Amino acid sequence: MFIYLFLLSLPFTLLSISFLYLVYARSPDKFIWAALAAAVFAFCGAIISFAVYKRSDNHNGFFTRVKHRQLLARMIIDNKLYLTKNRNRNNPRQKIIYFPKVYYHYKELIITVRFPMDLQKNQDKFNRIGEQLEQALFADLFDIVDEKGFKAYKLINDPIQNRIDITDIKPNSKEIELMHGFTWDYNKFPHALISGVTGGGKTYFIQALLKSFIDLGADCYICDPKMSDLSQLDQVPILEEKVFSSTGQINKCVREFYEQMVDRQKEYKELLRKAGEIGKDYRNFNMQPKVLFFDEYVAHMSNLDFKEQEKTLGYLKQIILLGRQLGFFLVAGMQRPDAKYFEDGMRDQFGLRVSLGQMSRSGYIMMFGESDKNFKVQSDEVRGWGYASIGGAYVRAFFAPFVPSEFSFYNYLLNKDEPSQLSGQSRKAIAERGRGTPSEAARAKSGGRS
Repeated sequence: MFIYLFLLSLPFTLLSISFLYLVYARSPDKFIWAALAAAVFAFCGAIISFAVYKRSDNHNGFFTRVKHRQLLARMIIDNKLYLTKNRNRNNPRQKIIYFPKVYYHYKELIITVRFPMDLQKNQDKFNRIGEQLEQALFADLFDIVDEKGFKAYKLINDPIQNRIDITDIKPNSKEIELMHGFTWDYNKFPHALISGVTGGGKTYFIQALLKSFIDLGADCYICDPKMSDLSQLDQVPILEEKVFSSTGQINKCVREFYEQMVDRQKEYKELLRKAGEIGKDYRNFNMQPKVLFFDEYVAHMSNLDFKEQEKTLGYLKQIILLGRQLGFFLVAGMQRPDAKYFEDGMRDQFGLRVSLGQMSRSGYIMMFGESDKNFKVQSDEVRGWGYASIGGAYVRAFFAPFVPSEFSFYNYLLNKDEPSQLSGQSRKAIAERGRGTPSEAARAKSGGRS
């Protein structure tokens, strides 16, 4: 640090000395005043240099990258991850005969460190260095890539800086951005499993996903057995008669959601037959996506008897297995992903898995499976933090979209006349087919209004 500050303040120091020299050469009697002015100038230069250094360090600028390279060099030297040999028999001093070529790259908060895979002595250490990199660089490891001759570790430097506001989410027909550089392709990796401790931000994150799908023009249904914040949305016109809280209502909603999917499957097969093509999904036929938001799923299941549990699990299992191509999606929220209610690998079928707040090691295993991820704890002042994985990829740190205090989710939906991205062509196609559900036909005829 002191070396950097010295280099930054060096121009101010040289200018001060030059100024003193010129004053002394021309007017020696004014030297004292000139010295005071030069001292003030040099002091101001030191303050400016310190401010520049701190800003660069705090905002992951040039000096952050320099420090990272220094840490990597020290790691190699201090751990003796190089090869040496004696210079000769009479000289016990050693010389380095092999020093690993480690490549460091930094771009848009993404750090990539490449270690050589060249069968040298320390290759095994380079294969297991991910956790050390996280700690040393104060970054989050989110991917490990095997490249030709190298193993690349990809980390996010200070991941909270990639957090976005809920108002910044701009979904499209393919994906939803959850953080800068972290998007969920819900058609490729369908369904979301969200777990979180009380106060961890689970409900706010579900609201962010609900907002995104409504903006996309999706037909959304909400099940909230604990009658918490989501149950209050039943007064919003766009969600009228689509919010359920009682056990009977929720069971009926799940069954009818499944039946809608079965009806669409028949229609989809007929449209495929007429088109004479394969490899298409609901988007190719302008079908409206449908999303079932099921908060506190485990709490609801625990209140059912065995027969009702079997029925509900059967419906949800079919939705999870068949929904992607037909445009039917499930977003399930719970405090703990109990394996009892996710039989036959159902949990592995969720494309997006998010845990919010601090969980036990067993909780992380239930959520993400066995992982060598080093799960760290954030400050109590940080809300909506946790870990996420898409498509079974490496678990990474996650910060849910931030909800400003002035943002009212209820008012946002209340002022929303119609799904913004449900095109006129889609509404017309739904109406002309005449075989959609009553809600589809009503939405199409009314121009998208619920």
